[in-house]
Amino acid sequence: CTSLSSVNIPSGVTTINESTFNGCSGLTSVTIPNSVTYLGVGAFVYCSKLTSIEVPSGVTYIGASAFQNCSGLTSITINATTPPTLGNTNALTSTNNCPIYVPSGSVNAYKAATNWSTYATRIQAIPSS
Repeated sequence: CTSLSSVNIPSGVTTINESTFNGCSGLTSVTIPNSVTYLGVGAFVYCSKLTSIEVPSGVTYIGASAFQNCSGLTSITINATTPPTLGNTNALTSTNNCPIYVPSGSVNAYKAATNWSTYATRIQAIPSS
């Protein structure tokens, strides 16, 4: 899938399975619908041209290495007020040390949550528009 540049996942999809977009190095944008609740292990690993990712509020689980080695990221936005379960501390490694934006009332919860605490220095409130 190295020539795949964008993906608009249809509404109604609830799961992005393990390694679904693994190695899609040409992927620059992805739209994840609000219906998604589960991001599998390595779902977007090695998608090095992704510049931003927005995880909908209904996601309750982000698998190990889900976004690992997405080195082009400039921001990650997680819209869930309760921190989703993070499969391990590798889920967001090698993501260009970009900010991880979360709802403003949830910043401290994310910084304290299991595996999220690894990224505490990167976690900040979603900027107001």
